[in-house]
Amino acid sequence: QMRLATAVLLVRSVARQHKCLSRALATPAKKVEKREENQLSRSVLEEVLLSEKPKPTTFTGKVAEKAENTFMYAAAAASIAALGAFAYILLDTFFAEDSPNKIYNRALSVIRDDPRSQDLFGASIAAFGEGKRRRNNIANHKYEKDGEQRVRILFHIKGDRAEGNAQCEVVQRDGDWETRFLFVETKTSPKITHVIIDNR
Repeated sequence: QMRLATAVLLVRSVARQHKCLSRALATPAKKVEKREENQLSRSVLEEVLLSEKPKPTTFTGKVAEKAENTFMYAAAAASIAALGAFAYILLDTFFAEDSPNKIYNRALSVIRDDPRSQDLFGASIAAFGEGKRRRNNIANHKYEKDGEQRVRILFHIKGDRAEGNAQCEVVQRDGDWETRFLFVETKTSPKITHVIIDNR
């Protein structure tokens, strides 16, 4: 029995040492394999990024290359011009002082803060443009009168108590835009008109 127990312990010890040795040998192999894989992917990436196209030697090839370069420069210039035009339109539509959207936002803010408008339409007043209930579809009219630039807008308002229309006009005087008038009108019968601002 003593010999059998000793033999079992010896076998277990050998198995444990074999397992540790196998693990120690496998780890460097995995590291080497991983390193080779990284080097391969890096060399492929460098080849893609750093490789230069062979320069054309024939007259036709040179002409084709110049045409391609010209097209690329023209496309880049057109893209920059289109981006600039888009930025200008965006600024003019939403941020210019005579922009219908900016006039609309200011007028709606005044209406919502006006106590008499709250009495007529309710505490919560919503607004929308022509057609579908879209806030950016504001009916507007730009014109010149008496040497002054003017912009008039019309939009619909709706509250808990009633629905109606709002009209606002701004005028440019001495380079500054100011509100010429702002009034609301209910759709009830008879209609009730309330003038909030009148600088005519």
